[in-house]
Amino acid sequence: MDDRDRTARSAPGMMLHDTEPQPDMARMRAYRLGRFQAELRRRDLGGALLFDSVNIRYASGTRNGAIFNFHTPSRALFVPPEGKAILYDQAGWAGPVLELGTVGEVHDMPTFSYFYVAERGDENAGRMAAMVEDELARHAGANKRLAVDRIEASLINALQGRGIELADAQGPAERARIVKSDDEIACMLTSITVAETGISRISEALRPGMTENELFSILHQTNIANGGDWCEYRLLASGARTNPWGQECSDKVIRAGELVAFDTGMVGRYGYATDMSRTLFCEPGKPSAEQRRLYAIAYENLHTNLELVRAGLGFREFAEKAWVLPDEFVKHRYPTPIHGIGMTDEWPMVKHLIDWEEQGYDGVFEAGMTVSVESFIGGEHGVEGVKLEEQVLITETGYQRLSTYPYDDRLLG
Repeated sequence: MDDRDRTARSAPGMMLHDTEPQPDMARMRAYRLGRFQAELRRRDLGGALLFDSVNIRYASGTRNGAIFNFHTPSRALFVPPEGKAILYDQAGWAGPVLELGTVGEVHDMPTFSYFYVAERGDENAGRMAAMVEDELARHAGANKRLAVDRIEASLINALQGRGIELADAQGPAERARIVKSDDEIACMLTSITVAETGISRISEALRPGMTENELFSILHQTNIANGGDWCEYRLLASGARTNPWGQECSDKVIRAGELVAFDTGMVGRYGYATDMSRTLFCEPGKPSAEQRRLYAIAYENLHTNLELVRAGLGFREFAEKAWVLPDEFVKHRYPTPIHGIGMTDEWPMVKHLIDWEEQGYDGVFEAGMTVSVESFIGGEHGVEGVKLEEQVLITETGYQRLSTYPYDDRLLG
């Protein structure tokens, strides 16, 4: 066994057992809330009002109507700089959240989105703002600096009308999520186990005549059946639709001899994401020389960059040392060679050196961060492309692989 697979090979099961070590969910929830509150205190914020479903789950461990809440605000979380959070939810919908240890109170939320109240949105936003003002006064005294993430205009106006100064909550949330606890890593490994089960089923099911949608549905079904949440995007493509990358799956029929590439991009069990990619060959037949060439280049690209990963490495330094794309692949390059991953894609998103002046920002990789290392190889004038990606844990001396699904030997040679 490669020593860098040791963490992955020690992944826990999906059921609780009294005879085996298991992630401690209460300890994990307390760790996450504590990290977020430390970021609030560091910025001298009186509190945070969270509507983003991922941020709510990170800070409290609660999960309810996550996708719906992204587009129709119906639940929110007030997080003070210290102490337990306050959850606002639809009447009767919150469930037994007080048992989680992170939420101290639950209140009915005066919903203000147009779907719920039409022209009465400002009225309910005013009620919500008054509740938030009371919490700020109770927990932060005269400090009326409030961090917010996803928020509608009516509530912005109502909060500012009460003299509340708004700040960005996404920065503190992303910074809190940088370093994962052992319990978080265990949850992430479980999500990856489910994803790799889905990939195995995709590999077994792949045959000429099925559609991209049909093949992708196997991953989604496997995720949901095993307690996962959702797929962030529908990135599975075949043949010429693999290049350029980013075309979501369709009713296109997969043909023999084509490449099939996909990115799991799923929020899985326990709310942790799996972001890994593979490219397969659809039999019968044998891969062409060009398909094998693209695959070999993508593999070299990915593993050259993987060998750079370690704690203490700067983002700019990584970009400078990263594998250099040959000219034919520059136009269709993936936006980043490496990015953070946790409950979703997370900070940082390191840019290619050629994009650094316009888009790059510096920072340092830390032990305990989890990242996905990306490779897409598709020629500007080529037909097909190859997508490969690994999810890893950064350590003081390098990395531990978290994703371990094998590569396609027919293409790798």
